[in-house]
Amino acid sequence: MEIKEKYLLCIAHALYSTRLHLLTLTEVVRHDVKPDEDGLMRLPAELDDEMRSQAFDYLLAMFPPELHASLLSERGKWMTQQ
Repeated sequence: MEIKEKYLLCIAHALYSTRLHLLTLTEVVRHDVKPDEDGLMRLPAELDDEMRSQAFDYLLAMFPPELHASLLSERGKWMTQQ
């Protein structure tokens, strides 16, 4: 992997994280999620999975097709991180 591609993947990961955060906050407000016993405002698992999927789909829409193979290779790692 060349340096240019590494930089683009770093930018893509930052964009994915930001998009996921925005989608999650929107759903927390929309569903009136309250803090759990740990004080965290967590979405139900199926909704959280959907937000992760939507955030990744956003990346595929924003980045050129030439980068899609690299993005897809990182998908599993990014979608399981907290």
